[in-house]
Amino acid sequence: MREKLSDRLAASVAPTLGKIARYFDQDRRSPRGFLLRVTPAGAKVWAVRYRVKDSYREREITIGDVSAWPITDARKRAAELRREIDSGGDPLGDREAKRGAPTVAELARRFCEEALPSRAPRTQHEYKAMLEGWILPAIGRRKVAEVARTDVERLHAKITAEGKFRRANSVKSLVSILFAQAVVWRMREDNPATGIKANRERGRERYLNDGEIARLRGVLTGWREKRPDNSDAVTLLLLTGARRAEVLGMKWSQIEGLDTDKAIWNKPADLTKDRRKHRLPLSQDAVAVLRRRQAERDADKIVRLSGDNVFRGAGTRAHASSLERDWLQIRCAAGLDGVRLHDLRHSFASILVSAGLSLPVIGGLLGHSKAATTQRYAHLFDQPLREATEIAARRLRGAK
Repeated sequence: MREKLSDRLAASVAPTLGKIARYFDQDRRSPRGFLLRVTPAGAKVWAVRYRVKDSYREREITIGDVSAWPITDARKRAAELRREIDSGGDPLGDREAKRGAPTVAELARRFCEEALPSRAPRTQHEYKAMLEGWILPAIGRRKVAEVARTDVERLHAKITAEGKFRRANSVKSLVSILFAQAVVWRMREDNPATGIKANRERGRERYLNDGEIARLRGVLTGWREKRPDNSDAVTLLLLTGARRAEVLGMKWSQIEGLDTDKAIWNKPADLTKDRRKHRLPLSQDAVAVLRRRQAERDADKIVRLSGDNVFRGAGTRAHASSLERDWLQIRCAAGLDGVRLHDLRHSFASILVSAGLSLPVIGGLLGHSKAATTQRYAHLFDQPLREATEIAARRLRGAK
């Protein structure tokens, strides 16, 4: 039907029983295809009927409800759509494609299924916690293509405002990783997290001195009577400089030459943080701990171990939590308030520095794949170097 459409007509026209009625505008001010659509239920909307240039497919795109769109505004919008159509566009097709575009939640789901499994178990846990705790609540419903830099900046600022400076940076980094994958999967062409300034973080470094190490070793000796697993785990952390997940996930098959004086711990790639194999020579003290555990296992003197695992928890979350709980008591008994398990790794490195070993050697023992990572310990060389300058000065003073 053709009518000279107006707001009054739109308000007064009655629905047709069992049929959708369309009234095409006869007013010359209206673009071609502009119409009023009335459903049998009484819904009334402005729309534009058109044919797609390439396919000649007839389509109809809704502008909006007559109660929210005065006809003058609807005509302006119809004119914009008509210009797009005449230029070869398909506005309804674009709208449908946009509706079907993946959301950030769908991107995260695919990321967890396809990209996340290649990362270390602890990293997987951290990433999932950040996704569920911060990223998805903030932008999970947004389309991947619609997320803007300001959205990421706002999320970073929100976490920062709660005093969680390091966590804010970690979340921002994960958003960047997530959208970098979206670019690879061709969900969008750019990364909205690129170039966002991170919070300044103060590196936390704590090194045990000789007296503190002696107190810790004494506590561990007594602690082993009631908690041999966690006592041995802490001891190996101190003797190897390894990460917590590496020690807890240690297997007997990874230990080479345990019955010799040249034992090697071959850490597999899936156990290390940088996903690279790491070959670590073991000290005689570390070997002694492992030999004792092996002997006690064979004699059933400690809790029965499952399969190839050196520790019965096999590095599960429950195992790590148990170790952290025991560590709080161990460090308290040793007078090491505030010392983390990871600080044992720093202390191992500081001992190597004081022994005069080079940064490349220290990096090799710690399993660093990048020299820049080991560089954080460079300042520890100040004291040995200062002592060396004093030696030179004494020699120079005595020279004739």
